Amino acid sequence: MGGKILLIIIIIIALGIGLYLYHSGAFVNGLKKFNSLISPSSTSSFFSLGSSTIAQGPSTPIGPPPLQQQPTTGGTPPSATTTINPADIPAGYTAAQLSPYFHEVRLGGVSAGTFYYYGTITLDTSFNQNATGTIDISGWQIKSNDGGEYIPQAIDVYDPSGLTAPSDILMKNGDTVYLYSSTAPFNLRLNECIGYIGNVANFSPPLPLTCPYVDQSQIQNFTGACQDYILSLGQCQAPNMSSPQIPPTDYACQDYLENNFNYKSCFNAHAGDANFLSNQVWVWTGSNVVDQDHDTVKLLDRNGLLVDLYTY
Repeated sequence: MGGKILLIIIIIIALGIGLYLYHSGAFVNGLKKFNSLISPSSTSSFFSLGSSTIAQGPSTPIGPPPLQQQPTTGGTPPSATTTINPADIPAGYTAAQLSPYFHEVRLGGVSAGTFYYYGTITLDTSFNQNATGTIDISGWQIKSNDGGEYIPQAIDVYDPSGLTAPSDILMKNGDTVYLYSSTAPFNLRLNECIGYIGNVANFSPPLPLTCPYVDQSQIQNFTGACQDYILSLGQCQAPNMSSPQIPPTDYACQDYLENNFNYKSCFNAHAGDANFLSNQVWVWTGSNVVDQDHDTVKLLDRNGLLVDLYTY
């Protein structure tokens, strides 16, 4: 009996304390603080940094390049915001379907490959208002009625070490990009000395032979036979060190021939020339995506918007 009375007294005291806390506001404030610790908004705030990092961090794309427009870089950018003349909008298209770079880059020519010959697609630049910037075209798409291909990267300045990594193709005003359906070791921007690379690697079509001529003042002290042989060499031609035309006892001549008729020596001598880099970029896709007879070929930017249209 005494135990029951004691239990009742404890319950009455606890209720009294609870009523006091409730009326004083201490219980409500404590409950709010507890809820703030376990509420969803608090959880979201705690993990927001991690979520943001995951959402914005780099990822490795699978398949085609990500469809995001590349900004122009360097100099005065092309007129990517120029208002398009309604008369220039191709039939079946609206202004909203046209790229900001509509007609800044054009399909200059399209020819399909055959069993015996490679196909060629040519891209030319035509910046409005004589702009001097560049447009990044890597990741753009060439799309035909039956297929398509993405424009890859290319080596801009080929280093003699052979270790140059490819980068995005940045077209400036006056540049031309040739896309060949054949194959080659790598894509590249041409330069004064690039023909020498054709002596050690196979390209189809072959690299142009536009290497600088020999400076005769550098060979005038060699024997007449040596000078005759050097001057008989074509542009970018590697010497045949076993040729009977090379005097066997003219060691200075032999040393000159061995060290001055290759890409490395040409690069070291001419890389600083104002015209060292060409306005041509050659790309090998290894596939033919256009029809032999008739086709409609589209050039699309990374957002899938129309840059140019070519019908034949």
